[in-house]
Amino acid sequence: MHFLSEPRTLFLTERLPREVRLAPVDVAFLLEHHRGHLEVLTTGRRDRYRLTALGCAGVVTAPTCRFVIRPKIPLVNVFAMLDPLADVHAEGDSIAPRTGTETLDFLAGQLARRMAEHIAAGLHRAYRECREQGTVLHGRLDLPAQLREAPGRKDQLHSQYDELSADVPCNQAVRTTAESLLASPLLGTEVRAALRQALAGFEGVSSVPLSPRLWEMIASGPIPTEYRRLLDLCRLLADSLTLGDAAGPIPSPSFLLDLERVFERHVTRGVVEAFASSRTHTVAVQKTHTVTEPTPYQQDVTMRPDLTIDRVARTLLVVDAKWKRWTGNAETSDLYQVLAYGTALGAEVVMLVYPGKRWRCREYRFTHTTLRLRVCSLRVGGTREECLRSVRRLARALKRLSC
Repeated sequence: MHFLSEPRTLFLTERLPREVRLAPVDVAFLLEHHRGHLEVLTTGRRDRYRLTALGCAGVVTAPTCRFVIRPKIPLVNVFAMLDPLADVHAEGDSIAPRTGTETLDFLAGQLARRMAEHIAAGLHRAYRECREQGTVLHGRLDLPAQLREAPGRKDQLHSQYDELSADVPCNQAVRTTAESLLASPLLGTEVRAALRQALAGFEGVSSVPLSPRLWEMIASGPIPTEYRRLLDLCRLLADSLTLGDAAGPIPSPSFLLDLERVFERHVTRGVVEAFASSRTHTVAVQKTHTVTEPTPYQQDVTMRPDLTIDRVARTLLVVDAKWKRWTGNAETSDLYQVLAYGTALGAEVVMLVYPGKRWRCREYRFTHTTLRLRVCSLRVGGTREECLRSVRRLARALKRLSC
């Protein structure tokens, strides 16, 4: 009898190239499904390739092997960026995860906890349109549906009415995200039980595809403030899960966390919290700006920086976070991008924020424009308090610049 063995595991560290031996089927799989996550380069030697993980961490299951991608900073620091208030045990405070699923378990645990909190407080409810067919009219008559009935038939009335229900898009997204996690064999036993228990409180909420349209509906509709962190977590999890059951001899999905997005969230959270009590300044997150005057038969030019800080509907500062190693000078492409943002939006100061070992900030002035550039590094290593202190220094710097 033939038994399938566990696929071999290859360990990679984010941004650090490693030469490995790969079967052609694995190379084809990576190029087709993970071109944006893993760079695959030939070495001139048969079946030998140079792999580089591009700003992500987690697990990828290929047809004959499994890749565990480690972050370039300790896991506890990744967890602190994801949620600075979460209870994280520092045991094994190492850069290298053992299985690559530690981040998934952490995020799923956060989801289970937040779901339980919302259940205890009462799920958000809103009015939704319902339709019904029967002998009694509920609400108002659905005239188009009634006219489609056989002529003269009055025993079947088509009703249309509004019902206050928890079966609304924001709750549907939470339920479906939890179900997607439970479908993953990568999830740990303890967190699986907690998530299943939390999901029981969403009985009566429909499961729907996690499509772009669903997220658009949620973004365009009125959402309670207390739901925003929960939905942000769901979106992060949904984007990180790849349910590719055909990815190897042992069916298993992948989980890849976009570390640039995690860093952006970390910077955004610190800045938004710092300006939350301000009566004169507002912070816009990932807002799309139309920067050209409307012209017939010509498409608008739009820009979407990570953060803008405005006062009286005027943009003062533009902030863009980049998950790249800062060597002291900004990358040319980053520089062009943030200067374009600042020029088009009429800002006074633009800022690039990179991860680093300590807080540093440099200011540049230009010969032919009053626009100023700040390039900063935010501490992402060390203790949680040291990292939070670095974020607070960033927030204080932005407050001074916006005065």
